[in-house]
Amino acid sequence: MPASMDSPSPKRLRSDPEAESADKDRISCLPEDIIGFILSLLTSREAQATCLLSRRWRHLSTCRVTNLDFDRSDLFTEMKDNCKFAEKEKARYVEWVDNVLQCQSGGYHLRRFMLRFDLTISYKSHIDRWIRFALTKRVKVLQLDFRPASFKDLRSDCDPSHLPYPLGHETLMDADAGCLQRASGLSNFGLNPSSSWHVGLRYLEELTLYRVTVEGELIKQLLANCPILERLILVFARTLNRLRVSGQSLKLKYLLIGCCDDLERVKIYDTDLVSFTFEGVKTRLRLYKLPQLSEVSITGCLWELVDVMRSRLSRLPCLHILNLKFFYSPNENLPIRQLPKLTSVKQLKLTVDGSADASLLPLAVMIKACPYLQSFVLETFSSRTSDLSYCECHCP
Repeated sequence: MPASMDSPSPKRLRSDPEAESADKDRISCLPEDIIGFILSLLTSREAQATCLLSRRWRHLSTCRVTNLDFDRSDLFTEMKDNCKFAEKEKARYVEWVDNVLQCQSGGYHLRRFMLRFDLTISYKSHIDRWIRFALTKRVKVLQLDFRPASFKDLRSDCDPSHLPYPLGHETLMDADAGCLQRASGLSNFGLNPSSSWHVGLRYLEELTLYRVTVEGELIKQLLANCPILERLILVFARTLNRLRVSGQSLKLKYLLIGCCDDLERVKIYDTDLVSFTFEGVKTRLRLYKLPQLSEVSITGCLWELVDVMRSRLSRLPCLHILNLKFFYSPNENLPIRQLPKLTSVKQLKLTVDGSADASLLPLAVMIKACPYLQSFVLETFSSRTSDLSYCECHCP
């Protein structure tokens, strides 16, 4: 007997559960901890985009994200020569950050908080508020990167409204009772023991200040109040003229200082620093009592580098990796025939900016100063032509 036209076929009966299963929101069925872990691996922009995937994610994306990366440096090319567009995008950036922070809820702590955009002193009140928020969330990695869309704004005679954001004590000392820590035993650092510092500084492991106006005294105080800070990066830090890093209590392992034009003196001693990178000229470097320092990278004037090799580097017993970058002209002579032996250096890299007809033989004295090399790398290029040649030698 033929089947009725109205009766469902076996094939159709099997497909209905499959169709129903296909329409089910399986992502929303995941345990909250799994969704939270997934979101913790995403940037703030990526986490916001996940709101389209599931209704549950709309809530979780505001309370489970541990990396807040506000990076819109991709707009710099368009902003460079278009002031109207630049001001519009700065306003949109501030609105974006404010909206995201306003939606943050729950007691989750931040692993990383990054601001990367062309913001200046004009946005100080906003930036201060964002920094306090990050510290309240016990942030581990704080990156304040305010590099300009146009490098003309790095000049000291730029428009006053384009001056760098100034980081001051008031930002790091909040009057809120729940966010303060009474400092104790700070008299050894020249501080007032009654000063109150944000309790969030105790959890900071890495700090980046790029194009931020900061004083050397504030850096010293920050180091004293960040007991687990391991990485410090200072680039284009205006008004920073002297920097001292010292004290066995410091946990600092990696220090990078770059293009701080007002910096006259850097003094680092009696710490367990592991890596030191410096880029600049006319800065007096003093390095001693650094038993753990194993990697040093310096970019500057040739004569200054030679002076550092003569008077500083030979005192570092664990220096294994040495990177030197400098400008070298054909008319420049090195009357020095011998440098102190750097017997611990195993890897040497020389990056030379000079003309193609410049003889590199005078630089042999720098190589001879490292008698136990295992690897030697020489890079030569001309900043005028941007041509780069590269060779690498591994010593037996």
